[in-house]
Amino acid sequence: MALAAIYLRLSRNEQELDIDEILNSHRNALIKLAKQHKLTYDLYQEISSGVNTERPQLNLLLSKLDQYDHLLVMDIDRISRENAYAEQIKQMLILNDVKILTPSGAIDLSQESNEMLFSFQAMMANFEYKQIRKRLGRGRLAAAEQGRWTMSNKAPLGYEKDKNQRLIIVEEEAKIIRHIFQKTLERVSANEIARQLDTLGWRSRSGKVLTTSHISSARKNVVYRGVVQACRRVNNRIVDEVFVEDAHEAIIPKQQWLEVQKILEENKDKKFFDKKKANRRLQNLIYCNCCGRKRYIQYDGKQDFIKSCSYKISNNTCKDRGHKYLPVEDYVLQKVKRRKEEFETALQKLKSLDTTDVENQFSIQRESLVKQLEKFERRERNLKEMRMDGEISKTEFVEMKEENGEQIKQILQQIELIEIQRENLSNTDEEQERLEYNIQTLDKLDELEPEDCNTFLKTFIKKIHFSSNAIANHNTRNGEEQEVTIEIAWL
Repeated sequence: MALAAIYLRLSRNEQELDIDEILNSHRNALIKLAKQHKLTYDLYQEISSGVNTERPQLNLLLSKLDQYDHLLVMDIDRISRENAYAEQIKQMLILNDVKILTPSGAIDLSQESNEMLFSFQAMMANFEYKQIRKRLGRGRLAAAEQGRWTMSNKAPLGYEKDKNQRLIIVEEEAKIIRHIFQKTLERVSANEIARQLDTLGWRSRSGKVLTTSHISSARKNVVYRGVVQACRRVNNRIVDEVFVEDAHEAIIPKQQWLEVQKILEENKDKKFFDKKKANRRLQNLIYCNCCGRKRYIQYDGKQDFIKSCSYKISNNTCKDRGHKYLPVEDYVLQKVKRRKEEFETALQKLKSLDTTDVENQFSIQRESLVKQLEKFERRERNLKEMRMDGEISKTEFVEMKEENGEQIKQILQQIELIEIQRENLSNTDEEQERLEYNIQTLDKLDELEPEDCNTFLKTFIKKIHFSSNAIANHNTRNGEEQEVTIEIAWL
């Protein structure tokens, strides 16, 4: 009695139906077919897309193809919907003289007409697959336009789907997301946030430890500000996109989400966040005024000192000499304390609803951002002209256009944040609380632990530019002391 291989594959669009029922139906039909032809059989079954070439059961079957006389499938598209792979399997079937049996008829690949029929049916299966994907993609976009979650079967951490496919908050998970965003606002690194979540025993929905990758992804996800976003790609290029505001209740207020994006954008060079526990008040805030690189603090057995700078710039080494740390810390803290008067004035103006200075500051920031936006928009037009004139290749055009588009997106987000802040000037409770907290903290600045002080300083100091204005050398005899440079870049 001849031996046959029965191959069952559930197609991707059938996964929404009863999987067991479909597989059982197909299995019974092919077993019946094997009995009609008096064949003994081995059974292979799996759930996989027809264009996937890494299918364990199919690969196992193909590795033992020389043992079989027949291959039983419900249809050709169950073997493969990918043209090149289908042709590869066809050649293997011909070499091993394996005939195909389906409920609709037999295909003997040794006959030229049947070989052409197989190739034609495989080509049609591939075309049908592309049409199904296109229809599914359009369907997902249409559902997303209505504010429904169609990105995946699983809702993102912090949400669950209701019967209408809309996202609703799961408070037990939402607290994790709120913690991530709050700590990011405090300039806490992803590594430290991950450690904190692990200490608190907060895990993913499946019980796994939340890694820095999870945190980085969550911080940029627009879903947490109440947005449903979806897109359709063709050849890895976006051809249609949906962006729906207020599609569901936000876990993170829009203003806070935009503030976090601004912080992440500023931290692109990986120099801004505190990666370790701060044991000095100015840790990770001091930068070289000569070369712009971070300056490190070290203990020499007697006292803390700012190390000499030795970074290379265009093959030239920066040689700014080191300096005692404490005098620099004292200078900066005195400068910071003087901001108390500024905070008090701002608080008084807020209480009297005099927000003129703040509005002027927002206007200046917005004007600067608009100029930047115009520059990148001009660059986008120039890129199109360069491409049309053949000055750059298509690949270069796509890469530069995407990079320029990302810059435009970041600027638009910052403009949107300023607009929200301007609108919120009439509701000053939150800003008053912030200013009152700053004033109270400045009064007890010297009493704060280094880590708490460091965290507080980072809420309004971006960088401290320092230079000893002396060249580092091995001469232990110090000459005339140079006046150091200390400039504070405020946020």
